[in-house]
Amino acid sequence: MLQFAEEEANAEFDQIGETVLKDLEEAGTRVYHGEHGESDAGLPGILGLEIEENEKKLADFEGQIEKERNEGLLFKNQRERTTKEKVEAKEETEKIKELTKENAGSKVRKNIYLALISVLFIGITDSLISPSSDWRKVAVLGAILVALLSQFIFEQRMTSEAAQRTEKEKTEEEKK
Repeated sequence: MLQFAEEEANAEFDQIGETVLKDLEEAGTRVYHGEHGESDAGLPGILGLEIEENEKKLADFEGQIEKERNEGLLFKNQRERTTKEKVEAKEETEKIKELTKENAGSKVRKNIYLALISVLFIGITDSLISPSSDWRKVAVLGAILVALLSQFIFEQRMTSEAAQRTEKEKTEEEKK
């Protein structure tokens, strides 16, 4: 549906562009062949006005194409933004970052990570202790364990940074 509308708009733009170019070519042909019935003195003035009019039509057409291209974008971030929009986007990004940092430090999440890490550690030790240990199972469980540990450490770091920031804000408020 969107592609059909795009094709239809492109066809219309092409048709308008062809009309403008055709008018410009006709004006050029008349200048070249002198098909105007007026004297040579009045010819450049008339043709100049005609050329200016056609150039204005072409500029309007190009402006219309740019405007409609920006209005019809599926992703609005591809058009030019004003400084106000940029500031609002930055503020929204900061709010999202703060919310993510707050959620990262939840106790339930930490406990889930610790439980999963414990289960993986037990699975790895069981595989290593058993007489028929499969190295592929140990490798996969080890990789998962490393990923969980890195995520757990990352969230711990984010939580500590958020706590430090909160403490700094409290001390600054107390100083005021």
